[in-house]
Amino acid sequence: MNGSRRSIPFHVTLLTLMVLIVLPLAAALLWLGWRAVDQLEDRSVRHRMAALDSAVEGFLMSGLRVVVAVGSTLAETQAFAPGSTVADDERLRQFAVIIGRYPAMAAIYVGYEDGRFLYVGQTETLSISQRLEFDAPDAPSLLMRAVVAGEGMRRETWWFQLADGSRTPIQTRMVDFDPRARPWYVAAMHANGAVLTEPYSFAQTKVVGVSAGMPLRHGGVIGFDFTLNTLSRLIGDYRFTPNSIIMVASDTGAVFMESEACRLEGGTCLPGEDDVREAMREAIMRAIGSGERIERDVTLAGRDYRLLVHQMPEALGRRYLVAAAVPIVELSADSQTLLERAAIAATVAVALAILGVLFASFGLSRSISRIAAKTERIRDLDFSDRTRVDSRITEIVRLSDSVERMREGLEVFGRYVSKNLVHQIMRSPETAGVGGRRREITVMFTDIEGFSRIAETMEPELLTSRLSRYFDALGSAILVNHGTIDKYIGDSIMAFWNAPEPDLDHIANACRAALQAAAAGRQLSEKWRQLGRPGFRTRFGLHTGPAVVGNVGAREHINYTLVGAVANQASRMEGLNKMYHTEILATGEVARATAERFVWRQIDRIVAAGTTEEHEIHEPMGEVDAAAEHADFLVQWRAGRGAYVTGRFDDALAAFNAAAALRPDDGPCRVFVDRCKTFLRDGPPPGWNGTWHFDSK
Repeated sequence: MNGSRRSIPFHVTLLTLMVLIVLPLAAALLWLGWRAVDQLEDRSVRHRMAALDSAVEGFLMSGLRVVVAVGSTLAETQAFAPGSTVADDERLRQFAVIIGRYPAMAAIYVGYEDGRFLYVGQTETLSISQRLEFDAPDAPSLLMRAVVAGEGMRRETWWFQLADGSRTPIQTRMVDFDPRARPWYVAAMHANGAVLTEPYSFAQTKVVGVSAGMPLRHGGVIGFDFTLNTLSRLIGDYRFTPNSIIMVASDTGAVFMESEACRLEGGTCLPGEDDVREAMREAIMRAIGSGERIERDVTLAGRDYRLLVHQMPEALGRRYLVAAAVPIVELSADSQTLLERAAIAATVAVALAILGVLFASFGLSRSISRIAAKTERIRDLDFSDRTRVDSRITEIVRLSDSVERMREGLEVFGRYVSKNLVHQIMRSPETAGVGGRRREITVMFTDIEGFSRIAETMEPELLTSRLSRYFDALGSAILVNHGTIDKYIGDSIMAFWNAPEPDLDHIANACRAALQAAAAGRQLSEKWRQLGRPGFRTRFGLHTGPAVVGNVGAREHINYTLVGAVANQASRMEGLNKMYHTEILATGEVARATAERFVWRQIDRIVAAGTTEEHEIHEPMGEVDAAAEHADFLVQWRAGRGAYVTGRFDDALAAFNAAAALRPDDGPCRVFVDRCKTFLRDGPPPGWNGTWHFDSK
């Protein structure tokens, strides 16, 4: 394509034609209707503001009336008195029944003077992180919680009640949650009556709402969470114009709900929105101080706005205000539409031509633009847009379907190929051929200990599911530390660093990935063991060295991988974990390059079976920040290693026993204690220099 060729967008061409036709006619018709514009705008704003007032007032008042009625009844009920003999399960059941009848309530709870706390809440309001924290089921359910009385850290018990009445297993943990410090409890006890808190973020739902608190007759407070998510959607639905702003504030002037910032696609967002919002807050404070109803035109951020502030009736000692700021320029939109329709009605033939041009212009242009934008995202390997482009034109529909099938195919293909590799090929297509480059590579091998035995006791479908979760946990640690997963080999993972993208810190990133992956694997295994399932114990091997990395295979089928002894050495390190009962082993090349970044323990100097070359093997114990945790242990270990290498096995045995006393479960300590005992009994091998020779792999 000629880069100097100038082009005009398709929709601009059609719109230009439309303007040339309609402009002369519209000028006369607009003048005829201009006299009625001001009255129409004023009536429209008043009507919409009244509807907004009514909607917000209805939402708050209807919900609060239910809360007050239910709360007053429960507060007088003997079953919720502090000394009642009614079991906590029965109280939680009653809360669940109430939420079932009044779904507008997000949660019901009661706190007592001794710190005891009971809670029932809808799980639909929980965030993703809280669902993971409480291990919430996917199906709709109620979270049932109970915190025992006391001070400081206390035991919390929770479970989930499903829609069919069944329960999940009971879980417990220690928490420092104290209901007596929450706003709803403090305010209700201070007022000695029903109160409504300022809008705030609920402790359990992490969403904005209000809480109503009502003191119990014999001590304690019963509370209700009333979320404002619906109110947020409500003010969005009642938004006057694209650039209008709506706020809802409390009687203290705190704005707790406001419409989102302008985000028009293909439209115009007016500048100075922050200045307008600040002016609205000042108007709200003036309205609170004077009690006046504000309705006037003002100039904000260099533009004319219609500013309105209305106060709603009082409820539970709280009065709320609704404020709106509407650009005058957008108020005339409806009037302009009417005038345009009048112009179209003047001549049916011209009107049909204009509508046809408008339909073709925006229909074709919008569809083509969306398809172009979607293909650009696909080019950047962003497959998140799954919306098909709708059109009444057959060719556009076929093009949209083809792009969607391409997106689906590339998204599936992307799971098999590193995105970094694809980006590199797109930047330099010549790199897609067979061949590679020589560079320093750090390689990691992992393996699950005793996997064959575990696989024999588990159904293939369950084993596949468990492996998927396991690979996801380890793979996340590898990817977040800039690693590339080469392949999954049964229960093993092969990953490498410094390719395809250069990574100057590849050795440290590989070490950090191994430590994080090991921690993630232990955490996942512990969770499975708590559920009565066997866990996975993973072994890791690390080595760094030169390798050829690139595309290996035939011209019709290639694989991006590496070739070199570095992979074999990393695999050998992983296998040596079995001999020393360790989790992560690395070569001396890795340890020396990161000695200032990580805490290392030299395990041994070995000659592998079938080789004559000596290798040092090391164990990473953590990042350098954790050096103090291992200092005492490493003093004993290094003393033992020094004596062991020089043949002073009595001193070595004493040092290794001292190290084992600090860490009884340490595998290398047990191995070297056994070796020292054997050497003291039978003598060391001839020509002993501290190097251990393996006779078999």
